Amino acid sequence: MNTAELLIEILTQELPAIPFLQEFPHIATKWHHSLKAHHIPPCDTQVFFTPRRLVLYAKNFPLYSQDREIEAYGAPISIVYENSGALTKAGLSFFAKHNLDPQLDRDKVSSAIKDGKEVLYFSHTQKGVETTSLLPEIFSEFLQSLHFGKSMRWGSLSEGFIRPIENICAFLGGSSLHLSAFGVDSKPQTFGHRDLGFAPIDVESVEGYFEILRKHKVILNQQERKEHILKQIREIEDTHSVEVELDPALLDEVVAITEYPKALLGRFDEKFLELPKEVIITSMKEHQRYFAIHKQGRLFDGFVVVSNSTNSDASLIISGNQKVLKARLSDAMFFYHNDLKRGLQTQGLENILFVQGLGSLADKSERELQIAQILYAKYAPMHNFMPKNFLELLTQSVRYAKADLLTEMVYEFPELQGIMGGYYAQALGYDELVARAIREQYLPNSEESALPSNALSAIVSLANKLDSIFGLFSIAKIPTGSKDPFALRRAANGVIKIIQNEGFTFNLREDLRALYEALGYGKDSQSGDSRPTTESKALDSGSVCARSGGNEGLALIDDTNLPQANCIKKIESFFLERLENALPVNASIFRAALCGLDTHNQPQRDINALTQNALALHEVFQSTQDKPALLSTFKRVANICKDIDINALDSVDSLDTSLFVHKAESGLFESFMRVKNGEFATQLDRASALFALKSPLEIFFENVLVNDKNERLKRNRYALIGSIYREFLTIGDIAQIAI
Repeated sequence: MNTAELLIEILTQELPAIPFLQEFPHIATKWHHSLKAHHIPPCDTQVFFTPRRLVLYAKNFPLYSQDREIEAYGAPISIVYENSGALTKAGLSFFAKHNLDPQLDRDKVSSAIKDGKEVLYFSHTQKGVETTSLLPEIFSEFLQSLHFGKSMRWGSLSEGFIRPIENICAFLGGSSLHLSAFGVDSKPQTFGHRDLGFAPIDVESVEGYFEILRKHKVILNQQERKEHILKQIREIEDTHSVEVELDPALLDEVVAITEYPKALLGRFDEKFLELPKEVIITSMKEHQRYFAIHKQGRLFDGFVVVSNSTNSDASLIISGNQKVLKARLSDAMFFYHNDLKRGLQTQGLENILFVQGLGSLADKSERELQIAQILYAKYAPMHNFMPKNFLELLTQSVRYAKADLLTEMVYEFPELQGIMGGYYAQALGYDELVARAIREQYLPNSEESALPSNALSAIVSLANKLDSIFGLFSIAKIPTGSKDPFALRRAANGVIKIIQNEGFTFNLREDLRALYEALGYGKDSQSGDSRPTTESKALDSGSVCARSGGNEGLALIDDTNLPQANCIKKIESFFLERLENALPVNASIFRAALCGLDTHNQPQRDINALTQNALALHEVFQSTQDKPALLSTFKRVANICKDIDINALDSVDSLDTSLFVHKAESGLFESFMRVKNGEFATQLDRASALFALKSPLEIFFENVLVNDKNERLKRNRYALIGSIYREFLTIGDIAQIAI
């Protein structure tokens, strides 16, 4: 295959780093899709970028598109030929469509069977064409496929791009290509670093292009720029015995805004270390793109700034950045002391709207307090590690949780809400548990986030998240598809993680309903009716486990006659969907656990029990060599019980062992009783013991007829099999498993 080097540089005004970086992972894929659409053979293409250029480079770009086999089907044979053999209008149309001569090319056309009919058929090989003729269209389609969020329009153009394009430089082999986009025609020119001038530089070849950039202080390869920055940072660390905090997102952003990066060490006045470290780090990172520095485990009065200057004398750059940071930290110090003088105040929260229809932040705080008190009443008897004044500390934590939203510091740095409240509570002499609970009220706030560190913080965080979910669902602000503007999926994931971490019991039917109804979410103040809710595409928990034959316990209760029932069911389904996504198990495994029964013979809805049951089933099947055989045996148990009410059968303790005719019956009974009466450290151990009944069950089925003509024997055998199935249901319904 003939190939040559391809280079395309799109020179733009300065690219906004964050939206560009969000699209960057898709750029190579979109380029290859454009090539594939025009039948260009696959080729390795590298994508480079700097703050003002996007470059595509392929060392071995095909010079021709691929040959293609073209097949065409026409009208049925019965209507394309006249009795004389001449072509009808339909036949002539087919020949004309494919540039065939009706007289000379008759032998090139044959017939084929399509959809049960004999039709005209023509096939031929379409030779590939030069890619130089295809690249203008490919290039245009590629640019149109890029999406950076907001775009800009310039001149008289109606279409927009992330930033105005200033030039396109394109080469294939030794020849310059003519491409155009957004009213800009390509020219064999490029630009070096701005420090070295603003005049365009002529490019004569691909090799010459790369040489020009090297000579004019542009490091084109973004990975090289990153390694260059990291090397310089390591040198700073070694020289000053410090550790630079390398935030990956900040590093990527700095790489994206520099063409010739230089890491420099700056300092700030040590007095600013009085500020909470998050204030200093946030001020440096979010506003200035500085890297924070630590020394001996503490924040250091210094920072690393990455310059985009080629100047060998960096003193002016360092000095300028130090002045800017000093001004910002001085403002922060002013805010900090003002806030401490004022103290934690809640007066004013009533003037801040939470969400239209859900009242103010003061209203939200009151609801959170009610939730927290209900959770305390639920968990206090089970957790004797709670201090005697736990309720007092909990009440204080929730009451002041939102107070920092009224502070000057959080007004300036909204991302520090909760964190600043914790610092202020600590400085003002509040109990350490209260300060920590305020600080941790939003945890976990990401996939990798830490969890609340104790039960008090956990309940405060649960109250915050549950109120948001309840309230927003009650006014139909329900996540749909990929849209989740209020981050309710993250809130639900957080609730699940906290409950799992703390070992709290939390029933996704009973506890959600109790909390929701206790606070009266969704009630219209005049009529008392529930607010309408939109349809949700979440897992329909009401239809997961419905079964026939009297097993009513396996079907979810129909709550449609209860107040706010529709909304409560949607919230339950929403949580079940999040739990299913969080667990690394097969969907049918989760469904099986969902169809298990709790101690009240109701569908299992406790978060931790569902988690343990699903993971136990998953582990058993992961460690099983012959999964189909295992399933076959236990699904036979489920099928036998399918059309009967197992709750109406005799319990295993009431079985008449004198009716055991075959030793397979007594063998299965004894094996099952050892499992039923056994003590197991984990649910996995229990599940493993139950599945170990496979062998005695197989012997039983080989030698014993369950549907015996003797009614007493039949009932006794059904009771034995039903008891085994009922015991399995405490973990999950094996009938649901499909692996």
